[in-house]
Amino acid sequence: MNKIFLWAAIICLLLCGCARPKGPYGLDAEHIQADTEYLCNEIGDRPTGTEKEREACDWLESRLEDMGFSMETNTLERTPFRSLFDLTSENLIARCNPGAEGPVICVMAHYDSVEGSPGARDNASSVAVLLELARYLGPYRSELRGEMRLLFLGSEENGYHGASAYVENLTQEERERHLAVFNMENSAASPGPGAVLTCGTLGGIANGAYQEGNFLEPMPNLASRTLSQAYEHCYKGNPLPVYHRGMSDHVIFHQAGLEAANISWRFLDEEGLITVPPEYHLPTDIPETMDFDAGAITGECILDAVHLLTKQ
Repeated sequence: MNKIFLWAAIICLLLCGCARPKGPYGLDAEHIQADTEYLCNEIGDRPTGTEKEREACDWLESRLEDMGFSMETNTLERTPFRSLFDLTSENLIARCNPGAEGPVICVMAHYDSVEGSPGARDNASSVAVLLELARYLGPYRSELRGEMRLLFLGSEENGYHGASAYVENLTQEERERHLAVFNMENSAASPGPGAVLTCGTLGGIANGAYQEGNFLEPMPNLASRTLSQAYEHCYKGNPLPVYHRGMSDHVIFHQAGLEAANISWRFLDEEGLITVPPEYHLPTDIPETMDFDAGAITGECILDAVHLLTKQ
């Protein structure tokens, strides 16, 4: 009998030690957790224009170089820009299939945070998901048509200046090739009931022209429709709810007439209203309170949407 209990205990330990289950693209929640913890615990809060924001950009550049992206091959670009109050911030762009013909698709996350908050949800976990997407894609992905741009943006918290700097530097030809933009913020949720993955849009192309939605009639666009299709495909779930919602870098793409969607985990309250996590922008926004499997789900949906849009 003692041997039976011993073997049962061993089996339980082995099961507990197994890796978390992965989705169809094999994104690793443990990688996402480790990178979120590094940004929050080793670097800390990362306000615009501070040494901590620069340190985060240095670390991200090093991680991407380890994945094969480099300045020499035009698969990595680091660009400084002037932000609010003449502060200097930086964008870091990792390119998959640089210079390829076909559409340009962007996935982005800002790496700065508000002062006093380690910003696990806003937005270290999204940056960690973006790093995991970079690990999966690498500098070249022959089965994808077009160019993928992974945008690690600075200076979001004081007015979306990183997104503005990126869009302002686009040529007319690049603007015409931009097919869809996926923005990540609050990409991993707190554990508990009511967590729901959502899309936020402000407008999209209808009848051949870019049109703006409104609170009463949110407008799905190519980015949100493809994300919803990917979510149903990967997880056999319901379509993602779409809300008319700004408050992140996708606002700038909307203003430029480029279709973009913000994908984020929110909560449904008892009245059915969507709310942000209670730790949002607070010192309590720490990795220990997060569900990183949710972050992997976000990344898997984005990857599937990218494949739907660009697979040859």
